[in-house]
Formats: sequence, C-alpha cells, structure tokens
Amino acid sequence: MHKQNCVSLSRTLRHHARLLYSTQASRITETFLKPLDAETCISLIKQCKTVQSLKSVHASMLRSHLHLNLFLSTNLIANYASLGSISHAYALFSVFSSSSSDVFLWNVMIRGFVDLGFYDRAIFTYKQMLELGISPDNYTFPFVIKACGCVCDFELGVKLHQHVVEHGYDTDVFVGNSLVAMYGKCGRFKVARQVFEKIPEKNVVSWSSMIGAYAQNRCFEEGLSLFARMLDEGIRPHRVSVLNVMACVYRENDADEICRVVRDNKLDLDKSVQNAAMQMYARCRRIDVARGFLIEFVIRIWYLGHP
Repeated sequence: MHKQNCVSLSRTLRHHARLLYSTQASRITETFLKPLDAETCISLIKQCKTVQSLKSVHASMLRSHLHLNLFLSTNLIANYASLGSISHAYALFSVFSSSSSDVFLWNVMIRGFVDLGFYDRAIFTYKQMLELGISPDNYTFPFVIKACGCVCDFELGVKLHQHVVEHGYDTDVFVGNSLVAMYGKCGRFKVARQVFEKIPEKNVVSWSSMIGAYAQNRCFEEGLSLFARMLDEGIRPHRVSVLNVMACVYRENDADEICRVVRDNKLDLDKSVQNAAMQMYARCRRIDVARGFLIEFVIRIWYLGHP
C-alpha cells in the first residue's frame, strides 16, 4: 500500500512539474514573439541561464533590430561567454570589432577569453585592440595581465606593466593586484613585492596575491611574515588569503595559529579550507590531526548531507 502511494505521489509531482514547465515555456515564448524594447531586452539577457534561452533572446533582438544596439549586443556577448559559449560570443563580437572603438566591447571579449581559459586569444585580442588605436582602461588591464601570468610570459608582463604606467593606472588597486599575481606566477616575487608596496590603498586581495606569490615560489617564511603583518594592520583574511598562507606552513605551531585565525573568522566550515588544513598538518607530520579533518569531512557528507 505504501509503495502504491509513493508511486502515485511521484506521478502527481511529475504531472505538476510538466504543467509548470509548460506554463513557463509558454510565457517565455509569448515574450519572445512580441517586439522587444531595450529595457525588456537587457532584463531578459540577464535572466538567461542557458545558451538556448539566450539564443531565443538573440533571435528576438534580430526581429526587433535591437542587435544594432552596441550596448545590448555587448551584454549579449558577455552572457554568451559566461555560459561557456565562446564561439557565439566571438561571432557576435566580430560583427562590431572592426568598426567599434568602444573599450567596453573589447573588455568584455578579453574577459570572456580569460574566464574560459583562452589566454592566448585574450592576449591577441588586446594586441588587436592596440593596433586599432583603442586605449585600454583600468578594466582591460587586470584581465590581460591575468592571461599573461597564466602563460608565464614575463617579457610580455613587463610590456603590459609599461602600458599600465603610460596610461596612468599604476596606482589602481585592481591593476596592481593583477601585476603582483602575474609577477608571482612568472617567478619574479621580488618585483611582485615592489609592486605590492607601491599600491597606495591595499585591499585583502592585494595581501592575498603577494602571499600567494611567496607560496608559489617557496618563500614560505616571507609568506607567513606578510600574513602576520596583514593581521597586525587589521585586514580581515578571507578564504583565498588563508589558503595561500596555509601553503606556506611546515611547522605545527604555525599551523595551530593559522587554524585559530580560521576559526576566529568563521572560515572553518569551508571545504577548501578544510582540505588545505588537512594537507598542512600532514606536512607538519601530524597525521593524526590531518586524519581528524578527514573524518570530520566524511561525517559532514554522510550525516549532515553537505561537504
């Protein structure tokens, strides 16, 4: 009897789900068939969570001639890229790139390439942008510098740094953070430190980037020292800064201190932090403590239903 009730309930739920989906699909289709105005269009673009739904909005834009609106098309490009469809994003970008000097358009395409791991394409697009006489801004540099760091091209990094200075963005915190990270990935942690110290108003990302640069280059004592300085200056650590400094720890007393900071800042339930803590104590030859993190992690998955 209980089994029959479960089957009946399951069928009822599936039936209601089909009705709900059908109703929502009808409403969306009805919206797309109507002529769009710019305000509705931008709202629909932001609501799209799949490439298919975004294509439907794109089709409606074509029918309403809104594809000629650079701002709307740029947002469409951004959403195609964010949904992983770099081919659709680039095809649409190519329509405007030869005739548009709008830096927002170029920034969106460069960011799309970087976010999806097409670092060489991002760098090529940046060079193409310069050839067309389009000046980069403080939104361009963080992404192209990140691409440079990911391919570990130090010489290009130096040129980009020169471009940053020439365009007057050497005091911009976001640009500075990206330079610190780039130099760290290229193995030039001393240059990274020079850039870090020149950032006038450092944020937590600035500190995290520099600590990460030290960790990547096995300058563990420097990383731990900088983390201590960060705390002394009243900067509250976040997930990335904690992960970066944990990679610098090889002594048990340092590990205990970092874990205290983690608990004080309520980061102890973060899955990545727990994994890093486990590896940190294993490096300190405290396998018993590392095992405790593993057991706690397994219990949370099986009994509490989440990692």
